Amino acid sequence: MSINHINEITNILTKLQKGYDEKNLKNAPGLMTEIFSDRQDILTLGTGSWEVCLGRDEVTKLIHDDWNGGWGDFKIDIDGAKIEVDGDIAWFFANCTVKYSFKDADDAEHSKYIDFVKEIAGKHGVTPKQRLAFINWALGIHFHERKPGQREYLWPSELSGMCVKINNEWKIATLHFAVVKPNFPDERFEEFSDDYQEGHNHTKNKIAAHNSNKTDDKLQNLLKQLEDDMAKDNELGGLHFDPEQILTFDAGEFAWIMALGTTKRSISENEIFDRSLQEVEKLLDADLSPEDKLFHVKRNIMYALKETASGTEFTWPIRLTAVVEKGEKNYKFRHKHFSYPFYWVFEGKQ
Repeated sequence: MSINHINEITNILTKLQKGYDEKNLKNAPGLMTEIFSDRQDILTLGTGSWEVCLGRDEVTKLIHDDWNGGWGDFKIDIDGAKIEVDGDIAWFFANCTVKYSFKDADDAEHSKYIDFVKEIAGKHGVTPKQRLAFINWALGIHFHERKPGQREYLWPSELSGMCVKINNEWKIATLHFAVVKPNFPDERFEEFSDDYQEGHNHTKNKIAAHNSNKTDDKLQNLLKQLEDDMAKDNELGGLHFDPEQILTFDAGEFAWIMALGTTKRSISENEIFDRSLQEVEKLLDADLSPEDKLFHVKRNIMYALKETASGTEFTWPIRLTAVVEKGEKNYKFRHKHFSYPFYWVFEGKQ
């Protein structure tokens, strides 16, 4: 792995960052040509459950939407990025942030929340306790006391991907955007299953329509072994990948896979409340202003109440992207990136 190759991948990330800094929509097609592979089967996984982008047109649209106000200010920690190169294949992982600027809510913004409360209050298939806990959580965040004017928040995020060398030039073939969740994942099927399941089913049908070939046995075995290994993990126990929700970008001796599935856990009320209290203790000692400490403590408690309102069984949709080396007898992982879908864009929630 030469330093030149590392520098070339770093240069690609720098150009991607420049595009997100400038957000010039006219430059999006040029950026796609400059740093992305011209293969039609490139793949990108966005932060939301609906954002499975198959092919150049959908990847271009995702970037266009990000630049057109769909995201805040996206920053890649390029200096801290982990980059590996093996022949004509390279992959990377970088911590990132997304900065949002919020202004004081006006009547129009309050009206949106009134519509939201009406929608949640009238939900069928969920208990009154679930509905009230969810409304309390959302409005508690909306109405937290802050100084007037504009406020900024940073969402911790991640970016990974794979590059391929074409005609002696490195090009992006795949990307995976994710927002890191310090509390509970946004989407839980026991909470509002119809809403979350709709996005899940949409993606499943889309991938099924896109896939023309059955996932090969070696890859299936590798994912099954991962499921078995994760069964010992408290956080990812009960991991299961849906064979119909696996996409592969083939690159000779390597492949980049996107596998969607679920992870299940049983968590008692006491365990959730104990976890919440431990987090409260950390927040009280954190390097925050007294006002921010109180807001984060309040939000943490609202999370605990919201989650316990839906019982002790937890089913979360989960996404995996990975670089796989295709050996003659077996496949092996060279890189793995797990994430949960990011659903909400309420002020202060991260």
